[in-house]
Amino acid sequence: MIIFTTILWVGSTVVNPTLGGIEFDQFRQLKTREIEEQLRLVQEDPLDAVEYFNLGLACMALGRHRQEINSYLEAIRLDSSYAQAHFNLAKVYDILKNGEVAISHAREAEVLYEKKRKHRQVLKVRRYLNILNEKYGFFTHE
Repeated sequence: MIIFTTILWVGSTVVNPTLGGIEFDQFRQLKTREIEEQLRLVQEDPLDAVEYFNLGLACMALGRHRQEINSYLEAIRLDSSYAQAHFNLAKVYDILKNGEVAISHAREAEVLYEKKRKHRQVLKVRRYLNILNEKYGFFTHE
């Protein structure tokens, strides 16, 4: 199970509803330890796509986008039907202003979610595709 938390920056303090307020250095140390733990888990079971995906999530929190991308790509190499990894790749490539690749991964996520009959996820991806298409000047998704 993957759990997402909401994190807000207030001045130099990070506010996380589950942790309360912590200083940015504490947040960075916490996330660095999380990355180290995920790397250990990946080494323990290098064929587990979920561990690579979780490593990507940990890297995202610190803006380590290249490492995040590599982690998601490895998750997809291990499990070619990993729609959420494609969706997260779309988001990170959007952050890096690579619209063409972002749209490509979002479309792949859409196809994979359709195959799995995950209709809410399909709608979420389609909304994001519309945003990407508008942002990068491509044709509107239909």
